[in-house]
Amino acid sequence: MNLCQLCNLISDLIQDTEFAGRSYFAGGCVRDFILGRDTEDFDICVELPEGGIRLANYLAKKLKTRPPVVYAQFGTAMLKYGRHKLEFVMTRQESYRPYSRNPRVSFGSLEQDIQRRDFTINAMLLNISSGLLVDLGQRGQKDIQEGIIRCVANPDRTFREDPLRILRAIRFAHTLDFEIESATEHSLIT
Repeated sequence: MNLCQLCNLISDLIQDTEFAGRSYFAGGCVRDFILGRDTEDFDICVELPEGGIRLANYLAKKLKTRPPVVYAQFGTAMLKYGRHKLEFVMTRQESYRPYSRNPRVSFGSLEQDIQRRDFTINAMLLNISSGLLVDLGQRGQKDIQEGIIRCVANPDRTFREDPLRILRAIRFAHTLDFEIESATEHSLIT
């Protein structure tokens, strides 16, 4: 099942519910869809408090799967559907404590959720109800077309909050054959 097929399935299941129009495929699955790459991992964000967990529970019942695995501390849930892994989260904002990669999370707007993401190529959304691509940062599609890895926010802050993002930048550059943008690269090596 590809992103379009899964989008159609979920769109039908959430029609006329609180999730309609507020649920989005997010991140790498959208990037890979644009690049024409297959994936079995799908991230879904929901613009409702506790929306990710609530949608995961709702879909588990509708799809007749096992109950989702819930990570309440982070407001996330994971559901297996066939060979696919669906990870759910509410749109959120994050704050980091010094020397900790684990953020404190709280409900946030769609815009705040985009600002917390690592790279522009991972900050695009696909509205599940309408099928429309949403690029609130207005750089994701262009950076994919140009083969650029660029931080959404200030690169120094991005890497300080979660140093694992440094390795992610290098991995994406290598696996996608993309170039790392100069400010992002400077923050990687300093």
